[in-house]
Amino acid sequence: MNQPLSLHLKAALICALLAITLALPLLWAPLLPGWTLWRPPVVNPRVEAVIAFLVAFWVAWCVVDIPRRGLKILVWVATLWLLGTGIWIAALYGHVTSSLVPVTAALLAGAGGLFFSFTPLGSRRARWQFLVGPRVAPNFLRARIDESHLPGEPRTAVVAVAEVLWPGVTGDEHQAWSVLAERAGKATRHFQQAGGYLERCDAEGARFVFGLWGQDCAPAAVVDALWSWVSQAGGCAALARGECVCGVGDLPLGPRWTVGGAPMRRAARMAAAARGYAARLLVEDAVAAEVVEGWHFRRLAWWDFEGSRFLLHEVTGSEQNAPAGAADDLRRWEYAWEAFWNGDWLAAENGFAALARERDDAAARIFALRSQAARRGGAET
Repeated sequence: MNQPLSLHLKAALICALLAITLALPLLWAPLLPGWTLWRPPVVNPRVEAVIAFLVAFWVAWCVVDIPRRGLKILVWVATLWLLGTGIWIAALYGHVTSSLVPVTAALLAGAGGLFFSFTPLGSRRARWQFLVGPRVAPNFLRARIDESHLPGEPRTAVVAVAEVLWPGVTGDEHQAWSVLAERAGKATRHFQQAGGYLERCDAEGARFVFGLWGQDCAPAAVVDALWSWVSQAGGCAALARGECVCGVGDLPLGPRWTVGGAPMRRAARMAAAARGYAARLLVEDAVAAEVVEGWHFRRLAWWDFEGSRFLLHEVTGSEQNAPAGAADDLRRWEYAWEAFWNGDWLAAENGFAALARERDDAAARIFALRSQAARRGGAET
């Protein structure tokens, strides 16, 4: 249910409650003993009607709009208590007003609003669960229950998109399926703790989006979460950052929150490139420029995507856990990498082959094979 219709239903609920509560004295009077002589002890009916209208509107709207159920009931009970005691104190000072209609209006308005808020149509919690479901962490969901983040119309947001590919599994297909299901559950819990939203998950991998619903998408925190995951679980991952369109989409399976844009496609292709280069974690040059401190990067490849040229960087580790000789290895990599992209195939092959042999560097082994193939192809021509 979209937001405008939800607001209209709330307004209709409040107006109906007000109409019922303001007519209660007329409905109850025939049921009371001696009703022909009974009159509510009202000094000023206009004041009573205004109080009833304001109180019923306040209670119904607050009870429907407040996301936490305990706070809904607290506001409702507190309003009844303050209204009753306030009218009683006012009577002590000579301002006699009947409490029948205002208190009854608050009582029924709160009860109706509370019942409506527990339904999927009027509950923010149910609306979030319906559109987002278990694709965000439960504590994050409780902290972000706010319908202003779930508009009917799409909006743009700067997000970080992390594409994670599972490592290859060999053996029986049934055993591989069990391993995949367990790994997907662990990945979801891991990235949800970092504020990620699970956009896609299948047998190939998963996609998480950071920066939705007003939260921060600092690349350093996302890189930390991705590195810890690929270091423990294996596989590879890619991180792209940019402006995406997000909102509630009317998909074939029903309304659901979804995200789309160039960073989504770019992250998917970068993850495939990471697998092709045997790299554990790839980031764009813009992300690498933002995450300078605390991490080691090395240039991997020039990459063309939708008319733009990017320089892909591989994250090789954090500065705290850097192995001995990391600076020398990076210098040797940069020398071989420059030779490769400048067409000096022999120097590139020798440099990458030495790194692959001494450091068991899979990416260096791939570049050495490509340099060798390019050198032999040039020699044959």
